[in-house]
Amino acid sequence: MELDRVKELIKLLNESELSHLEIDDKQGHIILEKNLTVAASEPAPVAETQVKSTDDAKVIKAPFVGTFYTSEQPDKAPLIQPGDTVKKGQAVGIIEAMKMMNEVKSDVDGVIDKILVTNGDAVEYDQPLFTLKD
Repeated sequence: MELDRVKELIKLLNESELSHLEIDDKQGHIILEKNLTVAASEPAPVAETQVKSTDDAKVIKAPFVGTFYTSEQPDKAPLIQPGDTVKKGQAVGIIEAMKMMNEVKSDVDGVIDKILVTNGDAVEYDQPLFTLKD
């Protein structure tokens, strides 16, 4: 196959939306491929929970990335509700990560003020889940 023809085929592939071009004719056999990695022009918006830090506010944060659940099983009542008193070490939610259910435990004593995520939300590492008050 002539070099000019190969250059023409490369140009054709680059100007098209194709990722694979294979030609088999009397002049020869050629396979051309290109990587179609798409770069986003703007990053996708990420929902962030704004938590105002005050001296008397305590926050329970996600210990790892996963899916947050309020109860151990879908048909069971939530582990905690706003107004509930929690003790250090008490389970306050579940995070599913890699098909494993992991308890989220409170690292402080207090009263649940707000639940900042809803059942089934994807959570990030160190994302605030609950605010507590004394």
